Amino acid sequence: MVTATQSTHKKERGPHLGKGADQGLSRFLDAEKRSATACQFEHAMREKIAGQDEAVQALVDIYQVFCAGLHSPGRPVGNLLFLGPTGSGKTRTVEAAAEILFGENRAVIKVDCAEFQHSHEIAKLIGSPPGYLGHRETHPLITQEALAASHREHLKLSFLLFDEIEKASDALWQLLLGMLDKATLTLGDNRKVDLSQTVIFLTSNLGGSQIADLMHRGMGFIQPKDKATTGLHEKVERTAVETARRKFSPEFMNRLDKVVVFHPLKREELDEVLEIELRRVQKRVLDSSTRPFCFESQAKVGSSSLRRETTKGMEPAT
Repeated sequence: MVTATQSTHKKERGPHLGKGADQGLSRFLDAEKRSATACQFEHAMREKIAGQDEAVQALVDIYQVFCAGLHSPGRPVGNLLFLGPTGSGKTRTVEAAAEILFGENRAVIKVDCAEFQHSHEIAKLIGSPPGYLGHRETHPLITQEALAASHREHLKLSFLLFDEIEKASDALWQLLLGMLDKATLTLGDNRKVDLSQTVIFLTSNLGGSQIADLMHRGMGFIQPKDKATTGLHEKVERTAVETARRKFSPEFMNRLDKVVVFHPLKREELDEVLEIELRRVQKRVLDSSTRPFCFESQAKVGSSSLRRETTKGMEPAT
């Protein structure tokens, strides 16, 4: 039985505790705040990636959660699906993050799913079981040692990239479901690979042709200047996600932490990409010759084409 005095005391005490708790909780769980490390990472990413703010933000969020030690145990650090047309910068975004965090863009284990369109080819990924012909000559692509190669003293993190995932065989799909859910991969010789300190990236060009139709022309960027852009961002995102849901099973989609749609690059964004790529080769050019250079580009696709142009388009000035 609660007396009137006790009831009054609880009423007076309740709001005070609740208000203090709410204030403390809001200070602790402020979603807008970033650690100094995460802010540095975001700044460096934005210097390397143009026009894909959602992708940059997704990587920064995952990195901050990992640094805080709050990622889910027994699962990968993050499972990200990158959708978008060719040349929009999906693979380049992963490489840029690797350059910043690990010091080189090759610190990413890349799996080209076009090479695993048949079930028997899965041995190239996990190795052949003991007793099979060529067992000792088949070395797995994904091993604990390969993942640990990118670890640094201050950062025990790995990147695993599955490129063009829509081309994967059924055998690879079965492996992926386990990797995305349990952060574990069993190799051909029954060794276990722990993926709990790994960010798994998956890229796909699904919806690229439909997105190109929305743009009328151009696979990598918007060409027509008079093209209406009202609602275009939402249409592109909806087209890509709906195409992915038709292609991929619900079991796969439910294991993803984030689906990021890479939007076709606009002309001004391509100008930024060009500046970024030119900065990357500037030191190499200046170190190799004292003669001035000029740059001529006929790129018509997107960021991937511009990257190639920055190397073959450099010619000594006359």
